[in-house]
Amino acid sequence: QAVAPASGTTQALPAVDEAAARAFVREEGSTLETLTFERVGSVTKEGMVKGYAAPVYAVPVASGQTLKVAFKPSNANLYFNISDAADQSGAAVFRGEVDGETAELKASKDTTYVITPYQPRAMARRDETGSYTLTVSRS
Repeated sequence: QAVAPASGTTQALPAVDEAAARAFVREEGSTLETLTFERVGSVTKEGMVKGYAAPVYAVPVASGQTLKVAFKPSNANLYFNISDAADQSGAAVFRGEVDGETAELKASKDTTYVITPYQPRAMARRDETGSYTLTVSRS
């Protein structure tokens, strides 16, 4: 007798909307990295912001899943934003400078979230650098 899999275990992750995510890579020296890990799981990345340049991370999230992001900067002048790749207006759904170093977002639809670390313009103009650790999980 066949046993149906537990609810939610067979739903595939949506494809990453790479074209839309790439639009968030605006600065010379910045790169786009798609984060790949288990449908329910986490990954930790270390990175560096130098001037305006920083890695931009794309994460596919299925409808109903919760995305959690914990950001641990090397100094108090590094922040991160999270945007929905489908929203090309530039509006962030989470603004680290205002909302803090931990984000928790529940996806209302299949989406690609884009995580963008950055530093304030005054520091970026001086080409300052800062490092960070980013832990991203889906549940």
